[in-house]
Amino acid sequence: MSDHLDQLYLTYLDTIDTYQSLRTSLAAHFSTGFLTLAQANYNSTSGGRRYGADFYDERMTAIRGVEVGDGVFECKLFEPERKEEEPRKETKDTNREASESDALEKPEERTPTIDPRDPIRWFGILVPPALRQAQSEFTLSVQTIIPQLTTTIAKLATLSSEIESHRSHADTKYLYKILTTAPPSPLPEAVQLLPLDISSSFIHLCTATQTVGVIEVFMPDSEELWLLKVPYSKVEKDIKWENVTHGGKREEFPHLFTEKLGSSEVEEVREVTRSEGKGWRESLEGMEWLE
Repeated sequence: MSDHLDQLYLTYLDTIDTYQSLRTSLAAHFSTGFLTLAQANYNSTSGGRRYGADFYDERMTAIRGVEVGDGVFECKLFEPERKEEEPRKETKDTNREASESDALEKPEERTPTIDPRDPIRWFGILVPPALRQAQSEFTLSVQTIIPQLTTTIAKLATLSSEIESHRSHADTKYLYKILTTAPPSPLPEAVQLLPLDISSSFIHLCTATQTVGVIEVFMPDSEELWLLKVPYSKVEKDIKWENVTHGGKREEFPHLFTEKLGSSEVEEVREVTRSEGKGWRESLEGMEWLE
């Protein structure tokens, strides 16, 4: 088994541990939240007041939302709507006051403000401590733990897909890069990439069994080609197997997400020519170099 696949398994196990810890933490906060909410309701029965979703009114509006980016879920607090300030009335001493304020400018001391949208304000200033604790437990769950848990689930799905892909290609020994022009000899650290590689932002490679199909689809009229033989173990960590439709069928192809491909990765370069009167499939048939 490759080192990269081993590392994927370790990352997957670490992520599962994170997932289980977050589930445990979420259950604990929810449990405490519902318990303290029940306590607040029990203590307020004499006053006839109840707390809970059944007693929300039209003042209830969302003050938090979820932002998703690159598989990361993050809770964001919506900014409250600000009313336009009324224009100040000009006075005769405007210029004088402005100069004095410039001379004696001091930083304004602002007292912390309470979000008027906070639903706990509906019940006055002296709300039960149990209700405040319930709100704190639920807020922590919604604002922090649930986004982290959702992000972890998404990461597990990605890792699972990547592990399955690498397992299905564990027997691959070599990948090949097909060039239509002869590369420099000796091979430089970075060969000149094809326009397709540059526009795709990754390097198109193929396996030995895919080589003929790629040539027949994209380079059928070429008389000679150059194949770069790349050991899979050298580029595995930067390879992403992706489904591509060509020749009327879908197939997984190796895409190399690095900025270069050259002497450090390529084991051998070989020129291949199309036999006279034959297609590329017949010309490459039985070629043991492709493995």
